[in-house]
Amino acid sequence: MNSKKLILAIFIVLTLPVFAQQVDLSLIPFRQGDLWGYASPDRRVVIQPAYAEANWFVSGYAVVKKGSLYGYINTTGKLIIPCKFYTAKPFRIGYFDNAGSHTAGGKTVQNQDSVLFAGAAPRADGVEICINTKGERMSKCPAINENSVADNNQVVTVSSQKVYSLVNNANLYDKLVDDYKINGDNNTYYIGTKNNMYGVINNIFEVILPFEYTSIKKISVGDVTYLEAVKNGAYGLYRGNGSVYVPAEYNNMVYVKAKNGNDYFIVSKDGRAMVKDIEFNDIVNADYSDIIYDEEGGFILTGTNNNKGYYLLNNKMIKPKYADVKMVRGGRFLLVKTASGKMGYMSTDGTEYFEE
Repeated sequence: MNSKKLILAIFIVLTLPVFAQQVDLSLIPFRQGDLWGYASPDRRVVIQPAYAEANWFVSGYAVVKKGSLYGYINTTGKLIIPCKFYTAKPFRIGYFDNAGSHTAGGKTVQNQDSVLFAGAAPRADGVEICINTKGERMSKCPAINENSVADNNQVVTVSSQKVYSLVNNANLYDKLVDDYKINGDNNTYYIGTKNNMYGVINNIFEVILPFEYTSIKKISVGDVTYLEAVKNGAYGLYRGNGSVYVPAEYNNMVYVKAKNGNDYFIVSKDGRAMVKDIEFNDIVNADYSDIIYDEEGGFILTGTNNNKGYYLLNNKMIKPKYADVKMVRGGRFLLVKTASGKMGYMSTDGTEYFEE
């Protein structure tokens, strides 16, 4: 089994938009050796492992692979669409216009019939067609709700450089790059550069931080502003008024606004990475060679032996023992790669849905 192809296929399903069809989490893809089937949450095998790949059930159907081709099974394990496709995607709801219309919200709306369909490629060139739940080619592909198109839900931001009117008295700076306010203070504060070094001044030309830092970044946490400053390769934090919040003693610092709404810092020192909360209390101790934030909602931990583990935002810890790990399924399952290079699922309570 090609594990690279497997993980790609699995992640195609795992990264479906949250507004697509609901995934059935009661049937969990279960690997036994090189074969995949399905198990219940209590790890009881429900559909015997017999496939080279097995994806999650969506709308009552799951994509499975036999040999080099894909087909679909239902929740009883019956192969209802033979493995005859070179690629196959999960079923989803689409719409066909029918005759007639109705009024909704004061507007005339075309009547629509909903239908399940999937994209699949019957030829090796990978060109997909739309199929129905019998595996038959549809005369045309259904329309999909525009709100379910991922590209339409991406926030596009256009960055523009601010122009400041502050008079540069005494040639105090070369350029202003950002600004902020402090509660209870009528002054405006400016991050600027001079001779390619960063500093902070205010609108009455007081120097808050001298122009001797290689980088200064504003971090806004609620209505409080912090300044991440780098000097001589050491990272530290200042309050907006220039007072020291965290001494400059770290080799690296990454601010994280996590999925649970909390604020964290990933910092490293002397070759060890750790996670701190906004008060700079320890959340994850300095026992790891690297830590990165996973946008799905946790921290991927790399141990000193290069194995991967996971820190969940509910304070649970998966100790590093995997070659790779990634959160999937809205925070309830992890996809891991074992030391043998094979993929498998595990729940966030540590239950493994695979056997080597």
